[in-house]
Amino acid sequence: MFLDLTKYKCPITFVKAKIALEKLRKHESLIIKINEGEDLNNMPESLKEIGFKIIKKKKIQKNIAEIIIKHI
Repeated sequence: MFLDLTKYKCPITFVKAKIALEKLRKHESLIIKINEGEDLNNMPESLKEIGFKIIKKKKIQKNIAEIIIKHI
């Protein structure tokens, strides 16, 4: 599953990511495209706190990153 959140800012990015993650089955992954900065700094930690695993974070374009998150 893929989710582009580059049009949104925190806390909307977190809410949309959480809704998408809740639809995943156990061990499925979600790829999120997100803006660097506050969104990228805060979202991974917030998602880890509620039980999701961050598999990978990488820069894919100027000011845009990709996070791969797994439902565990």
